[in-house]
Amino acid sequence: MGQRHARVLGALPERFEIVGAFDVKHDRTVPAGVPAVGTEAEAVARADVVVVATPIAAHAPMVARALAAGRHVLVEKPLCATGAEADALLGAAARTAARLFVGHSERFNPVVRSLARLVRRDQVVAIDLERVGPFRPSDHGVLVNLGVHDFDLAAYLGGGHAVLRGAAAAPEARPAVDELAHVLLTTASGAVAHVYVDRTVPHKRRRLVLATQRWVYEGDLLAHRLLRTSRASGTASEVPLLLEEPLRAQALALADALDGAPVREIATGVDGARAVALAERAAACCTKAAEKLSVLAGP
Repeated sequence: MGQRHARVLGALPERFEIVGAFDVKHDRTVPAGVPAVGTEAEAVARADVVVVATPIAAHAPMVARALAAGRHVLVEKPLCATGAEADALLGAAARTAARLFVGHSERFNPVVRSLARLVRRDQVVAIDLERVGPFRPSDHGVLVNLGVHDFDLAAYLGGGHAVLRGAAAAPEARPAVDELAHVLLTTASGAVAHVYVDRTVPHKRRRLVLATQRWVYEGDLLAHRLLRTSRASGTASEVPLLLEEPLRAQALALADALDGAPVREIATGVDGARAVALAERAAACCTKAAEKLSVLAGP
């Protein structure tokens, strides 16, 4: 992701100047054409804005140090690994003039961007989100790695802060929440959301179905297609999409926000902390459900 951010930011010279790159794994090479710096402290000292695209475990300490130095931060999702770390980062941001943003770049997926505009004046009734694909080695479970994307989308599209209502993982998953999970949420506006995340599926899928009182929208986040069907007539039509690269759109939203424009689309530290908290609570709910099932299945 660091390579991708460098490519996108480097292509926006009117908004950003890349002044250096530092990798926490010292055997890695920095993006081509970007000055390499020897320490994290030197990287932070050079910058106005720090983009953190490290492994998840390094997010919290690195973001905290950048904020303490008064630097604005864009950190890749998830904001951090735990709810306690998230609360600490929000506190660190509040003590400075620095701004904290989280790279929930699915907000800038062409399907999601169009949906956000289309449902702005409608009551969202239900959202179903599916994010599945093959396993990738990780120190964190599927809810932290993948689920945070859709917890954020449920709140973003569903009209307000999301609340956990229940979660379950497959009984054979070991540990219970490492591989797959189903999570049920409600939002502040009354929408019901179902999130299904699974990294045991051989082929990647990213889909959503969103229902309002008038329409049902079906989106493919990988193919960038959105279909809208009228509840009244059953007539379906494809919605034309603006096919802008999500990371580029996110970078422009970051620049606008730091230049004083109202924050639109881009996820703030508060948004990121809420997604992490939901992942943590859902994982605990899955573990509790699995333990109960184990007791019921015992001799």
